[in-house]
Amino acid sequence: MVATIQSSIALLFAFVAVSNATNLRQDNRDLSEMASPQKGNNAAALLARVNKERAAKGLPPLCTNKKLQEAAERHILDQAKTDYVSETGTDNSTPLARVTAAGYKWESVDENFDAGSATVDAVVSSWLKSDGCHNAILGKYTMAGTAYVYNENTFYKHYWVQVYATGTSEECDV
Repeated sequence: MVATIQSSIALLFAFVAVSNATNLRQDNRDLSEMASPQKGNNAAALLARVNKERAAKGLPPLCTNKKLQEAAERHILDQAKTDYVSETGTDNSTPLARVTAAGYKWESVDENFDAGSATVDAVVSSWLKSDGCHNAILGKYTMAGTAYVYNENTFYKHYWVQVYATGTSEECDV
């Protein structure tokens, strides 16, 4: 009986280890065939609108960081290419994993995303109605990466991501 229980426990631990290893695996995928994130007004307008919300609550503005921008763009391309909307990427990556992969030395990280909203105001309005998104916007973060993609060949068409983070060894980009 004890031997059966011990072997069952050993088998359970082996299963958990394999499961965890699989979940941590991140495939490097080529998303270059997807249109690149629009660098124009939408991403900048989203950051400005979020900073307006922060200012209304007496919080300092978020600045842009290119590593966070890279993490945001990686995720938005994945979502817009696959029409898959989740905090977790189709490669099982999480916001923390994407920010780490971009080389950002983080202390705290959060992410908001939206699919389907056509305007910055619609995105922010939606985020402010969600406790988690609202808390991220008004969190103790100092930097952000913001990305937007429009893909007319998908159901949602409009894809938005904003990554928030703090890192004492990181700097704002001008």
